[in-house]
Amino acid sequence: MTFSQETILVTGCTGFIAKHIVLRLVEGGAHVRGTLRDPARAKEIHQLLDAAGLPRGRFEAVVADLERDEGWREAAQGCRFVLHTASPFPAAQPRDKFALVPPARDGAVRALTAAKEAGAQRVVMTSSVAAIFYGHGRDRSRLFTERDVSDVDSPNISPYAVSKTEAEKAAWETLAGSSTELVTINPSLVFGPLLDARLGTSASIVRMMMNGRFPALLDIGFGIVDVRDVAAAHVAALQVPEARGRRFIVSGGALSLREISEVLAREFPDLARRLPLRTFPTWPIEMAARVSRRARMLAAELGAPKRLDARPAKEVLGLGFHTPEEAVRALAESLIRFDLVKR
Repeated sequence: MTFSQETILVTGCTGFIAKHIVLRLVEGGAHVRGTLRDPARAKEIHQLLDAAGLPRGRFEAVVADLERDEGWREAAQGCRFVLHTASPFPAAQPRDKFALVPPARDGAVRALTAAKEAGAQRVVMTSSVAAIFYGHGRDRSRLFTERDVSDVDSPNISPYAVSKTEAEKAAWETLAGSSTELVTINPSLVFGPLLDARLGTSASIVRMMMNGRFPALLDIGFGIVDVRDVAAAHVAALQVPEARGRRFIVSGGALSLREISEVLAREFPDLARRLPLRTFPTWPIEMAARVSRRARMLAAELGAPKRLDARPAKEVLGLGFHTPEEAVRALAESLIRFDLVKR
C-alpha cells in the first residue's frame, strides 16, 4: 500500500504503536506530520528513520497537547488522512475511575474536530478492547465483537478502560453526520518488538518477569497482539473502503501470565531460574474484593481470558496475525537488545 506525496497526520507520534506506524507510512512514500508535546522528542523519530535507512525529510514534528487547543488546526491542515493514536496510559491506575477521561476524551475531540474542519477524508483512531468488554459479566464463553461497548458504570471497570470508552464515544459523536469517515482499531494487550529503549506499561510487565521481579503470578489471561500487526491494521484501515465506520478488534490469540512465563523460559533458558511459574491463590483477592474497589477490578479479571472476535480484521483489512508466542519472543528479544534485562 503506497502513499506517494501524501501528508498524513499521526498524533502522539512517539508512542509504542505510533512509531511502528510512522515507519510503515514513510516506507510507503508518505510525508508524516507527527504531533508531540515535547519537541525535543522528535529526535527519537529521526533516529528510527536513520536506522531504517529512510529519509528524515519525510517526517515533520509539530507541537500539540491533548489538553490544549493550540496547534491542532495547523497540524491537520492539508492532511487527507489522520491517525489519532495519542492517549494517556498511566503506569498506575488513579483512584478516581473518571480521572483519565478529560485528556483522553477532550484530546480526541480536539484532534478529530481539527481533522473534520481540515476536510480530512478518514480518521483512524487507536482505541482498545478495554472499550469493548468491561461490565458484561464473567461469562468467559461469550464472544466479544465490534458491536459491544464497555459499561463505564460497572464497578469492575478500570480508569484506563473508562477513558478509552469515553474517548471512542466522543470520537463517533464528533464525526457523526460529517464527510470525515472514522475507523477505530481496538487492540488487545500489545507486545512485539520495541524500536528503542522507551517502555510502555505492557512491555514493563515482561521486563519485570525477565528480571525476576515477580515471585508468583496471578491467574489471569488476556488477548495479545503483536505491535507490527496493530500498525498494519492502522495503515490498512486508511485505504480499505469497506473499513469505513467500523471498529476492528485486533488480537492474535490469548495467553495466561503463566503461559507467558513458560514461553520466556523456553526461549531464553539462561533466564529460566528467574521466571515465576507458581500462581497465587485467588481466594485472598476474592475476599478483598468485598471491601476494595481495586481488588474488585482485579478479581473480575481472574481466570480464563475473554474471547475476542478478530475475524473482521482478517477478512476486511486483510491482516495475518503473529501468534502470541511470537509477540512475546519479539518483545523479549528487544528488551535484551536494549539492555533492559539483566543477563
